[in-house]
Amino acid sequence: MKVGAPQFTYLCELLRKRTGVVIDGSKEYLVVARLMPIVRQRAIPSLDTLIDRIRKGIDPTLERDVLSAMMTHETSFFRDRSPFETLRQQLIPALIERRAAQRQLTFWSAACSTGQEPYSIAILLNEHFRDLLGSWQVRILATDFSETVLTQARAGVFNNLETARGLSPELLQKYFRPLQGKWSISQDCRRLVEFRTLNLNTTWPMMPLCDIVFVRNVMIYFDIATRATLVERIRHVLRPDGALFLGGAESLIGTENGYERLTGVGCSYYRPKPR
Repeated sequence: MKVGAPQFTYLCELLRKRTGVVIDGSKEYLVVARLMPIVRQRAIPSLDTLIDRIRKGIDPTLERDVLSAMMTHETSFFRDRSPFETLRQQLIPALIERRAAQRQLTFWSAACSTGQEPYSIAILLNEHFRDLLGSWQVRILATDFSETVLTQARAGVFNNLETARGLSPELLQKYFRPLQGKWSISQDCRRLVEFRTLNLNTTWPMMPLCDIVFVRNVMIYFDIATRATLVERIRHVLRPDGALFLGGAESLIGTENGYERLTGVGCSYYRPKPR
């Protein structure tokens, strides 16, 4: 099944306007692959009919489901390792010293998908900073555009393939319990994470000031203008001595930004420049 040129153009523009994600004409195969499950599930005659229904606003939930399906939700536990080692070895110990009076830490995992990233932070905290959790207010805010992936994230249940990607057998046994052929994350980790629906490309709700922000493997799908706007907005919710992590293939090159690049453990991160 194919999608007509006018419908494809409309969908690409809708995706860009609503989410900031840019796809080009070479990605028609991707549109087909990601939208066909919706066509089948809803018994819609064709992809063109699906997109026409979105254009006419017949079913508001249809637009939401289509945009969610078009997003990339690739993730894994402790993805790329280096950012988490930077947290463990450098940033969290330094923040503990600097926040001794407030005794409060806030992490933000943006575009968290099915939850592996924020749960990885929770596992790291339980594994290496357990004393902190008993006496400090520690919060991990995890957000995503897609309510579909957030539903799975909130459940905290993962199959064998998902847990095999990034989790050692020791961590799996320590922080998960078997549940009907899958693995359910422990309450010690689950209680630290708060999941919310949030579109990075629209008005944000009230956000807490954050010590650590992960916006990893997100901006590769945005154009330069959207990237620049996003990192500027993040700067307003990131503490002056906080840290912003991007994906391994991402940087702030090409955007006017108020950050300095610092070296972590096998990776780089960004800190706001003094205003």
